[in-house]
Amino acid sequence: MNMIGRLLIAITLALVAALVPATAMAQPVCDVRASGARPDDDVPDTAAVQRAIDACRDRGGRVVVPQGRWIVGQLTLGSTMEFHLAPGAVLVASTRLEDFPVVDAIGPGSGHRPFIIAPGVRDLSISGTGTIDGSGASYWGKEDRDRIRFGLIVQACQNVKIRDITVRDTPMFLMGVMDCDNVVVDGVTLTAPPTSPNTDGLQIIDSVDVRISNCLIAVGDDGIVPKMRRRMIERLQVSNCHIMSDDGAIKFGTRSNSGMRDSLFSNITITQSRYGIALFMIHGGVYENIRFDNIRIATGGRHPRHYPIFIDVDDRADAPDQQGAQRRPVGRVHGITFDGIDITTAGNIVIGGHPKSPVTDLTLTNIRMRVVDAQNLRQLAGKPLGNRTYRPVPGSPDYTGVNAQIVLGNVEGAMLRGVDVQAVTPNDARPALAMPDSRNIRLDGTHP
Repeated sequence: MNMIGRLLIAITLALVAALVPATAMAQPVCDVRASGARPDDDVPDTAAVQRAIDACRDRGGRVVVPQGRWIVGQLTLGSTMEFHLAPGAVLVASTRLEDFPVVDAIGPGSGHRPFIIAPGVRDLSISGTGTIDGSGASYWGKEDRDRIRFGLIVQACQNVKIRDITVRDTPMFLMGVMDCDNVVVDGVTLTAPPTSPNTDGLQIIDSVDVRISNCLIAVGDDGIVPKMRRRMIERLQVSNCHIMSDDGAIKFGTRSNSGMRDSLFSNITITQSRYGIALFMIHGGVYENIRFDNIRIATGGRHPRHYPIFIDVDDRADAPDQQGAQRRPVGRVHGITFDGIDITTAGNIVIGGHPKSPVTDLTLTNIRMRVVDAQNLRQLAGKPLGNRTYRPVPGSPDYTGVNAQIVLGNVEGAMLRGVDVQAVTPNDARPALAMPDSRNIRLDGTHP
């Protein structure tokens, strides 16, 4: 190559270097050991790990936590970075509550003390096959205010990917996605003992375009928990997951002030759960255009009553002592579809609307339900109102004592097609369907 050719190449490379940001070319790697962290010595490494995070944040950098056991307090992640837990890396929560300050951004006055938090971040990746261990055994049995809440929470975020990590044994909730847009949670494992208190697996709060896939969730409270306080959850997608839960495997509510729409749950296996799919509408919001496809549900667990599918429209207060004192619009449940659901249960399906707001445009198609060791529904009657003791609200009907395999109460407009209910033994037999206070119910295209 002649001198002119070499000169042109040199000029071109110089121009490219000038145009590409330095952060894109450098991509620093911040190993926590270079910041002074030392594994397996029972000495807290909070400050050293935080230094590594701060050195890589906003630069497209990669923070690496190598193999080993690292004891830390609260950590705060940043934008435009990757936080990587290498194989065999275990971040262990300190057993000192003072190492986890209250973060009011999660909920003013709520006393939330997260383990790892990513507030107001953009373009964050959390990766690796390492583990976040919440040291739950040191905190279980204490009051909520004396426990860490959320092993990992991203809050007010955009464009976040969380892949392949494990979060286990947190004192309370394991993982949260709050006030976020465009979040991917893929291949994540969330585990806590079935008797551990308030260990929700994954809370999705006021967020849009969240995609959850290929996850294993086995916890002591609810599994996947959408909560809706101020804005609608939209386009939530959950697929290819296995969920085991001491309460609700998929549970809408506790908070339902706004609602959810245009969402899909597909190819999910649910085992050993009190509720398979539970939609509590209790704060005046709306659930609409939500589909559940190709889901296998086997209820179970230590609770006396099981519900593979449970929907309830009620008006519950925020605290037991306020029950019946509040007045607000009754929420709405519309356009819910269950298709391709395979159920094994001792309980029954209960779908209950409200006289002021019946469940509308309900579809149940291709449902196979096997009832074995059938529970006595009349003896176990009483609408479930959560772990706290709430008084029933006058005017809100309770259909839990209706003796049928499928109960549709206060439903206005429904299609049931390809619904096959089988009692395994004569002792498991009940009437297949009861429809108190319901209208316009079509069975395989005909009216009953």
